[in-house]
Parts: sequence; structure tokens; C-alpha cells
Amino acid sequence: MASWPTAGGRGRRSLPAESVHRRVNEAMRRAARQAIRFSVPVVALGVMADAIQLLVRFGTDARPAAGLGALAIVLTMGLAWAGMTRRRPEPYALAILVVLYAATLVDARILSGLGTARVGYQALIVVGSALFMPWSPRWHASWLAIAVILSATQLILAPPESASAAGSQLIVAALAALVSAVGQPLGYYRMQRMLEQQFELRRLSGVARRHEQSVLDLNRELVRTARIDTVTGIGNRRALDEAILSLAGTRLAAVLLDLDHFKAFNDRNGHLAGDEALARIGSILRQAVRREDMVFRYGGEEFLILIPGGDRESAGALAERVRLTVQDDASGSPWGLTVSAGVAVADRFSASNPLGLLRKADAALYQAKRAGRNRVVVDDPAGQPISALAGA
Repeated sequence: MASWPTAGGRGRRSLPAESVHRRVNEAMRRAARQAIRFSVPVVALGVMADAIQLLVRFGTDARPAAGLGALAIVLTMGLAWAGMTRRRPEPYALAILVVLYAATLVDARILSGLGTARVGYQALIVVGSALFMPWSPRWHASWLAIAVILSATQLILAPPESASAAGSQLIVAALAALVSAVGQPLGYYRMQRMLEQQFELRRLSGVARRHEQSVLDLNRELVRTARIDTVTGIGNRRALDEAILSLAGTRLAAVLLDLDHFKAFNDRNGHLAGDEALARIGSILRQAVRREDMVFRYGGEEFLILIPGGDRESAGALAERVRLTVQDDASGSPWGLTVSAGVAVADRFSASNPLGLLRKADAALYQAKRAGRNRVVVDDPAGQPISALAGA
């Protein structure tokens, strides 16, 4: 079973996205720098402890081995600092391992002269590099080849009395290199696949979040456009129904407007010209009202303005401004369009029965039409005959 979603056939692991590939490589290099940062001080402490025990055990005869250990510490610490500040730490990690491995070989030669031998240190370095160094298997293979070559060179240059120890070191190093060559790629590729999955999931999560946000934005836009009249750009009847519910129990003024002789205008100039005129009226209304006021297309050529908290004087003044603007607007009404308006106010608007306010506004509009059109009529608050507070 594949450890990653496949494409193009069973058993084939699909390649990650290029952005994921770059992030995985950087994560692996960061892990290599961390390995250098934490392992080199530990190794340095081990070398120092080994040098101290040699000095205690052999006295001044162990000074060359202790000095060699001090030199190895200085070199590895310098290489570690350089490797942690470079983008590619692999060359410095390789140099650190070579220095440590060569130091153990020379140290073994020195100690063989003191009547003792060391065999396991080289194997420890070789196997430890596979466990703690998350670098490319190619770098690891290069390192193992260098380690075997160094051990073979020691055997070739070893005097006859220490050839046996050198041969044992070579055999142990070769076996350790074999184990390391098999185990390191397994751990490396497993870690690589885990990082690929992690970063791919993050990438896909980001894509999903962006798509989700796009869908939310689109839904909001759809909700908005579903409440906008496409010809005039103002609210439609659905938006009006929702606004009526939200204004329940408030003081509300209503201005009902109707274009004069619009049917004749359409018959004379065509419906395209009629749509242009309606769009211009919608623009005039949007510019005339306050931010809290609401404008709707009430019917074919009828428009409704709802003014929360409005009174008859302010609503009548607004209706008159709209009437004069339509009359004087040459670009919006080149054929002489005018508008009539009726104004009504509800002291406590009933959303469950909005027709009371709208009927009053419609009655005022009817009076404006009967009075000669192109005028504003305001409903009388005391139920007296409707009065024309503004007109042509």
C-alpha cells in the first residue's frame, strides 16, 4: 500500500508540489544544522572526558593523544559554527565526521604504542552518523566511502606489530558502514515523506481556506445582488420585504415616487431608452439619500424611499430635491422626464401591516398625479385633506 496518494498507476508516489519540495529540502537542511548544533558539543565533551581519563591512566605518555583530542575539538567546533551559519550544512558535517574519524584512527595508533587498542570508536562514529545526521543518502554514501578509505589507508601504513589491530578496525568499520548504508536511507526517506505529507497538507489546507473564503465572498455577493434591482442598482422587492421587518416599531417616513407619463415615453423612445432613464433615476436616488435611508424599486416605474426616524418636513424636502434633480438633470432625462411623489409618516411602523403607511403614501402620490404631476404631496397628519407642500 502506497504511503502517499498515487497518480498514474498503483505503487507510484506522486511528486509533491514545487513549493512543498522546496520547503521539505529547507526543513531537512534545518534538521541537519540542528544535528550539528547539538551533537558536536556532546562529542566534544566525550573527547575531553576521554583525554582526561587517558592522562590519568597513562600520565605524560598520553599527552599526544590528549593533544590530538584537543585539536579535534577545536576543528569540529569551528566547522560546526560555520555549518550552522551556511545554507548548505552538508559539506561542514562531512568535514566534521572526517576530522573525528581521522582523529580516532591516529589516536588508535598512539594508544597501540601504549599497549592498548581501540576498535569500537570508528564504528560508533559511522553508525552514529546514520542515526543523527538527516542528510542526503548521497552525502552519506560519500562519507562512508571516505571512512573505509581512511581505515584501509591506516592498514596499509600500519607497522607489522599493529597490522592486526588495524585490520580489525577496518573490518569493524566496513561492517558498520554496511549497516549505516542500509539504515540511513530508510530513516532519511521516511522523514522526507513525513515532511512532504505535512507540508502538502498545510498547502492543501491553505488552498481550501482560500477557496472557502472565495465561496463566502461569492455567497455574500450573491446575497447582495439577489437584493439589488439589476436595472436601477437599488433594492428590489425582496430587499424591501427584509427592510420592513427590520424597521418594526420605529418612526418611519415613506416617499413613493412615480415617473410621469413613462408608458408613453417607452412607446415613443423604446424600452432601451426606458431602462437608461430608470438607471439614471436609481443613481439620483442613491446620491440624494442619507446612509441610513433605504431606496427600492417598488414597481415598473415606481420607487420607494424609507427614512428611519423621518418626519413630514424632512421627507417632503427630500422628495422635492429628488423631483427638482430629475427635472433639471439633462443627462438623465433628455426627453423631459419628470417625477411625482407622495409622502407619508408612521409614528410607530407596523411590520406586520405595512400597507397602512404605503397606502397613505400611495394616496398622496395619486393626489400629486391628479394635481398635474411633477409635484410632491405630503399626507396630512390629522387626517385632513392631503396638502401639497411642494410642487411645480
